[in-house]
Amino acid sequence: MARLAPAHRDGLALVLSSGLTSVVGLLYWVIAARLFPPAVLGVNQVALNTMMLLGSVAHLNMTYALLRFVPVAGLAARRLVALGYLAAITFAALVGGVFALGAEIWAPELVEGLGYGRLVAFFLIATPVWSLFVIQDFVLTAVKKATAVPVENAVFSVLKIALLVVAFVGAVPGGIAISWVVSTAAVVLAINAWLLLKVLPAHGRATVASATPITLGGFTRFIRADYAGAALWQCALFGLPLLVLARLEAESAAVYGIVWTISQALYTVSSGMGQSMVAHSASDLAGLEKARKAMVRRAMMLVVPVAAVVSVGAPLWLLVFGEHYAANGSMALILASLSAIPNVITASTVNAARVRQRMGVLFGVPATLALAVIIGSWALMPHLGITGVGLSWLVAQTLMAIGILIATAPWLPPLLSTRIDAVRSAALVRRVRPLAHEHNASSPEEWGLGDLIAGKSDSIVIDFKNLSGGTGALLKAADSVAGRSQLLRQTEVLDRLHADTRLGGWRALIPTIERAGHVGGSYCIVESRLPGERGVGALYDLTRTRRFRSSAIATISEFHRLTSTPVVAGDAQLIRWIHEPMAEVVGALPKAHRPAALALADQLAEHVRGAVVATGWAHGDYTPDNVLTDQAGQVIAVVDWCQADELGMPLMDVSGFHLVSTFMVTSGAELGATVLNRLTDIRPDDHQLFARTQRMLGSDVLDSRVVMVLGWLMHVAHNIEKSPQFAANPLWVRRNLVTVVQGAPELLSRPVRPTPRHRPRQRVLVPPTNGRVSR
Repeated sequence: MARLAPAHRDGLALVLSSGLTSVVGLLYWVIAARLFPPAVLGVNQVALNTMMLLGSVAHLNMTYALLRFVPVAGLAARRLVALGYLAAITFAALVGGVFALGAEIWAPELVEGLGYGRLVAFFLIATPVWSLFVIQDFVLTAVKKATAVPVENAVFSVLKIALLVVAFVGAVPGGIAISWVVSTAAVVLAINAWLLLKVLPAHGRATVASATPITLGGFTRFIRADYAGAALWQCALFGLPLLVLARLEAESAAVYGIVWTISQALYTVSSGMGQSMVAHSASDLAGLEKARKAMVRRAMMLVVPVAAVVSVGAPLWLLVFGEHYAANGSMALILASLSAIPNVITASTVNAARVRQRMGVLFGVPATLALAVIIGSWALMPHLGITGVGLSWLVAQTLMAIGILIATAPWLPPLLSTRIDAVRSAALVRRVRPLAHEHNASSPEEWGLGDLIAGKSDSIVIDFKNLSGGTGALLKAADSVAGRSQLLRQTEVLDRLHADTRLGGWRALIPTIERAGHVGGSYCIVESRLPGERGVGALYDLTRTRRFRSSAIATISEFHRLTSTPVVAGDAQLIRWIHEPMAEVVGALPKAHRPAALALADQLAEHVRGAVVATGWAHGDYTPDNVLTDQAGQVIAVVDWCQADELGMPLMDVSGFHLVSTFMVTSGAELGATVLNRLTDIRPDDHQLFARTQRMLGSDVLDSRVVMVLGWLMHVAHNIEKSPQFAANPLWVRRNLVTVVQGAPELLSRPVRPTPRHRPRQRVLVPPTNGRVSR
């Protein structure tokens, strides 16, 4: 495991721990099934599962709360764990005592099987002990000591088998339950003495530099949101045996207990991987999605083959416990074990939501699953017995996993995509309201959220109205890694541009950031709202289109003139302008077309290498949507700077606007077809525009066909970077990527047809007015 990434190492350690525990645990239940009759085994199993349910619910979700916050608590880690333990022990003892005292009312079968006095003592002692036993594994994972968990669980498993045999030989009433509790208590004392006295102080000293403040409000908000869903989930995991006992009989409860013990071993794979992901991603939100996908891949590699083996050999595995279990539990085992496969998807979603503190997902997914399983089991048990419980697990997990995959798919058919985006946008709006309230509270003017102007599955733009009659603003938010990165970049770029004295009055054309911050795992900004309408309308208005196109080119060209410097294009520039954008394109292409794309990049690089080319601030997404105009078509603002590059190739802004925004929008053609059409017949006005732009910036005049392809490259690469929906749409890829990488190389290699206004590329350096030429 030493060569694995820490998150994978700890995840596999937890899986190994679960595997060892499951194997030895099954041996424990094999011995118990052979030593005790099914009715006795059933009652004891129900008592243990009910105790584990109460202990898991009563720990107040300290498991994931400590897993989430201990890694970033620094020197406060030990105090945080101690307070979490105290709260869990107190509440667990209270819950266990209340259940036991009223057991004659809601669990008479348990009272009859164990006796009232023993039952009360068992739940008063065992419930808080089990709470600590559950929590301590999460604390070990939080302090990067997950490799100790297999040792802990191995000792626990062996000890309880030894005590089980002692209880049977001594004819101890309730011996199964007692052997379990005594073993748990011994392990809890040993592990927590080590944790509190040695491990946590060392962890605090090692992480003090990266510690973040943990407020009581933030801690309790996390617990509150996660607790409700987790409590219902625990009811499904540990409460169903009690439901089976009440709905059927003790013998069926014994069979279901064995079936679920085997099936739950598969569930612990996702649980262990998820715990490690939460611990290692708590301070690395940018890498969370990558970590989640890695968790799913590794968990599937383990769960799928094992679930298949368990399903195929279900009667044989159960025959080890006895003929009664094989005869009555085979189909339930098949269904329940197969449900562990979709559980990989649902578990990864919930664990990612824990890191990002997505309270709706934390409650909604486990709560929906638990209610579906409990209700389905209650309805089906009279007709199918415990097979109905297994069927409920499989159906609930499968439907939830399908729903998650649809909701998070990078590309869906337009009708379905629109509805899902609307739901996610609405949820994002609810999450960012606190920033609006904060802005309102700190401002002398009255503000209120207006209509949703734009919304996708991971980002929104809301009209933020000034109720006092002022200009108003825009509230923008994003909750995906890419979306947050873009808004962070927008904040940085606008701050830098407003501080750039070279721009002078041009800065009035760009918005300002009035407030920015993280809210509920999303990044939000309040941006000044500039006057004007999106330029797309001006393109379709014959009375304004000519003026708009001319004004848009002149506006961005002036920005380039003020901020750019000619350089001789070398490897650094070619990587930034050509090879890195082409890498985005290559990643979206089918494998068969990737060599052609790489060859096209090399061909473009050879055309540009050694030429004098202006470099400086480039907008990166200069399209009519991001250019605001007045009623006459004059540009009065330029917005959405999240893809701006201070070392970009400004010429690409002009080429992209001219190619993509004008010809594609007005003709309605696909971008790929438009590019090939223009390459086939470069018009004089194309060449005049590109040549004039380059000369104004002190650059050599590149082949207009190369300029056109560079504009295409910037546009499609930024589209892929902005949204995975583009790369996931095979139709878009074929029409706009494959078409160009297959057709452009041959067109670029054709001799240039001379035109009256064409001049060969200049190789003489033209000194710029605002900087020196770099070689």
